[in-house]
Amino acid sequence: MTTKDPHAFIKALIAVDGANAGPKSRQKPSPLIVTLSRDYGAGGDEIAALLAQQLSVPLHNREILELAAQKAGVDPLRLAELDDYRASSVSNFIFSALMGSGCNLETYRRSLFEAVIELAQNDGILVGRGAHLILSGKRTFRVRIVGSRMICAKRIADEMGLPLDAAERKVYEINNKRHKSIENLFKDSYEHCSLNYAKNFDLIINTDRISAEKAVPIILLGIQQAGFTLNKPSERA
Repeated sequence: MTTKDPHAFIKALIAVDGANAGPKSRQKPSPLIVTLSRDYGAGGDEIAALLAQQLSVPLHNREILELAAQKAGVDPLRLAELDDYRASSVSNFIFSALMGSGCNLETYRRSLFEAVIELAQNDGILVGRGAHLILSGKRTFRVRIVGSRMICAKRIADEMGLPLDAAERKVYEINNKRHKSIENLFKDSYEHCSLNYAKNFDLIINTDRISAEKAVPIILLGIQQAGFTLNKPSERA
């Protein structure tokens, strides 16, 4: 099955997989859960949105944070302001002081686990927040989107109108915070929690030479080859 049109490929892939499902297609399928971790500037957010659209499943990004905040009993807006910084270097004491409540880092960690597990009860794509680790014991497809620093910086520079050197610093700083955040949040629960640990993912795509549109069929094929059923959109609506 080859085509230069990624959208035609997607439609054909879903149609074939749905046709092969047989009598099982009449049964309620197991939740189709995809986690997507991404480097800043690698196009992960665009890929996640396109993938959710093609699979007709919800996309959860900030919703994970909002649900975790609700479970922790803190203001989602305050937690959002602290989000990228919150676990990269803060201690329990500092985290609690910054939140201005009885919520400490451990409470947030527990609430994050609960939020991700709750959202994973139904079809969906979960972006970031360590969902690939939290759901590692659940039937899920874990994707990581990466890119070289200079190419990611060029994209950010073009998108935000920044000088290239400023964009490169931004890419480095955000990726560094994400890596440290994951390690600080999950090092006590997982032996290998680094975002660079390839075995934590089912598929890693370098988007230096692959556009977001062309990455989506690759992911869909990976999901299918991993044994998941790609039902027609109407069947998952």
